[in-house]
Amino acid sequence: MARHFHRVFAASLSLLLFLFLCATLPSHAQNAMLASTASALPNAPNAAGTGHNGVIAGTVVDPTGEPVANAEVNVRGQSLPAPMSAQTDAQGKFRIGGLGSGNYTVTVFATHFLNTTAPTVDLGDGEVYRLSITATPIPQASTTVEVTASEKEIATAQLHLEEKQRILGFVPNFYTNYVWNAAPLDAKQKMALSFHSLLDPFTPFEAAAAAGAEQVAGLQSGYGSGAEGYGKRYGAAYADIFVSRIIGDGLLPSVFRQDPRYFYRGTGSVGSRMWYAARSAFVARGDNGKWEPNYSGLLGDFTSAAISNAYSAPSDRNVGTTLQNGAILVAGDAFEDELLEFLSRKLTHHIPPGAHGK
Repeated sequence: MARHFHRVFAASLSLLLFLFLCATLPSHAQNAMLASTASALPNAPNAAGTGHNGVIAGTVVDPTGEPVANAEVNVRGQSLPAPMSAQTDAQGKFRIGGLGSGNYTVTVFATHFLNTTAPTVDLGDGEVYRLSITATPIPQASTTVEVTASEKEIATAQLHLEEKQRILGFVPNFYTNYVWNAAPLDAKQKMALSFHSLLDPFTPFEAAAAAGAEQVAGLQSGYGSGAEGYGKRYGAAYADIFVSRIIGDGLLPSVFRQDPRYFYRGTGSVGSRMWYAARSAFVARGDNGKWEPNYSGLLGDFTSAAISNAYSAPSDRNVGTTLQNGAILVAGDAFEDELLEFLSRKLTHHIPPGAHGK
């Protein structure tokens, strides 16, 4: 996940706006709303005699983000003598309790939709595991054939929803995934997302803000001052963004088969969430669903720094500057992930319904 420090500038600006606008919001408001929603969900019958208290809950939506009501959600597991099921309510929500720890398969059956099976749920003892399942409508040409949506089709539907996410309604937030068990992206989808982000109307403003900040701070002194110096800084800032998006967010994640997105957690203690966000700069989710060293992100940061050094002013070109800028980018990734974990969900518009993280 190679994100340039210019994106950190945009995320920090969103933080300041949030602190000013939302300072009076009661801290317990969101928790109360979540508790009220959870208590209203229909429960499937508990597994007889188990006494287990694990829960699988979530939301079923269509590719446009609209809830799918009256869908049957079926849960199977080795510890269950028989499958358990529940029906989604008008908001597409469901809740199945009385589950012990272990692996479970969750399948959705809904009229006019393909049967959809979510990735295997690894449920801990007493854990409340939340899912957001996207059901794909049955194509008209195959309404008489029972088929299941492919992983690529699910990923495409989820990606289209992500591309609508914006902090405060205008800052792109395409690389944050609020669906914890989202389908992985293939190489074509990763490159498409990087170009979509690069060509967004906000990108020129991002480069302009970064160039202005550098000129005020006196960075890249070799570019000079005045309008000419600002123009050079703007061109360099835009080039940095281009390299970061294409190489760091597209090519390298495709080569290393890693997901360039940040997966919002949203649960656990403050300390555990802070640690999760900080380590996301060094650990990435592979396309196989496993966590592994973030080769694509770290290499992308230092590659971006090296390429940026090549078109810097001659007086600013040296190995030390390249290493320093690479380290700054890695630290910027960790800082940005902290903002995404603790603030982005409250500030982001058009998050898919039922997407609450882990």
